[in-house]
Amino acid sequence: MKPKSPGSQATAGGIAALLTLLLLLVPTGYAAAWDIDVRTASMGLADGQWRLTARIDYRLTTKALAALDNGVPLTFRVELTVDRVRRWLPNASVLAEHRDWQLSYEPLTKRYVVSYPDGRQPTSHGTLFGALNALGWVQALPVAEPGALVPGETYAVAVRAVLDQQTLPGPLQLLAFWDSGFGLESDWYEWQMTP
Repeated sequence: MKPKSPGSQATAGGIAALLTLLLLLVPTGYAAAWDIDVRTASMGLADGQWRLTARIDYRLTTKALAALDNGVPLTFRVELTVDRVRRWLPNASVLAEHRDWQLSYEPLTKRYVVSYPDGRQPTSHGTLFGALNALGWVQALPVAEPGALVPGETYAVAVRAVLDQQTLPGPLQLLAFWDSGFGLESDWYEWQMTP
């Protein structure tokens, strides 16, 4: 068998790189199978503050995983809105908050790191499953002072989680604009409460 020439090896490498790039550029039609889902959420008064507790399932697309494995940190934003329910008028906005969690991968240690918005120390995980599980537990996160909600009033509360595309590096932001593989977001999880 005749050995391959260096020119044909370079051509094969170029074709492989081109095919990989094309795969990244093709929009994914199955993004809904990999998404974010807010399973449960509640708000309560504890330690002098209104605090949010939620359970969120994160399922990443192939493209988001590829970006993460190539050193791009992913920022996930949890958004909270609270509106006072009014009988004859539209609901009045009382609170609109968001907090950011960051998921990154350290290739040297082969570990996933989750950074929290409440000043806790980042946690390190040996598996992506462990990191996504830690990312999905929102525990007693302070969101408002006690006077923000009036006792006896009814409030409509909604929570959702999204991949913040604005924190991606410039070229990836452009790709994310056109590609649903980076359009990860949950539906709003809604409930009513009366403090």
